[in-house]
Amino acid sequence: MKLFQILLLALLVRRAATAQDIAGRWAGTAATTDEAGAKRQENHVFEIKNQDGKLTGLLVNRNGNGGKDVQIQQDGAKFNFVVFLPLDGGEYLHWKFELKDDNLVGIYIVTHDNPKKWIYDRTGAITASRAKAPMATPALK
Repeated sequence: MKLFQILLLALLVRRAATAQDIAGRWAGTAATTDEAGAKRQENHVFEIKNQDGKLTGLLVNRNGNGGKDVQIQQDGAKFNFVVFLPLDGGEYLHWKFELKDDNLVGIYIVTHDNPKKWIYDRTGAITASRAKAPMATPALK
């Protein structure tokens, strides 16, 4: 029984340490291709927090002053990030990452909820690296 408790404690510590490892700001560019063969470079910035052992996230908007909540699921060093955008029939943004050499490496997938409105889904590889938070703009006098 004692061995089981030690193994369980080691697993919990490992998961907590891994969750802490990704807290912070991450930035990456996905090179996507849709079903028609159109290619895009899509920039992504995430702000990840570890609140009481639970990861929460924000997909930061282009202005850097807000964004969309990210649902994060973790399995060891593997992470699933999901965002649902309700506009124009809806689309799911999904990132499947693995923490490797202090980078989040994986794939970015966009699927549309209303295929009559949106014709093509897209997917592509992405590597996100730790990024510095933007500097505050000084107040004008």
